[in-house]
Amino acid sequence: MKKNEPWWIVIYLPCACALALLLMSVFFHVAGYWVNGGEDIIGLIKNNIILYLKMAGIGFILGFILWFFNIR
Repeated sequence: MKKNEPWWIVIYLPCACALALLLMSVFFHVAGYWVNGGEDIIGLIKNNIILYLKMAGIGFILGFILWFFNIR
């Protein structure tokens, strides 16, 4: 971390990574289910909400690591 770095970066990077991984995991999971002939997409999302939240948590940790080691 640089001394003159804005403070909001520590909030922005983890949240952006978490949101990106959340949206990608939901989108690709639903797209794969739909391509394979899935009918109940809302039920799929409800049944796998814990998986999506775990992916968002991993994205938050990834964003913090990127901020901590100053990787941009």
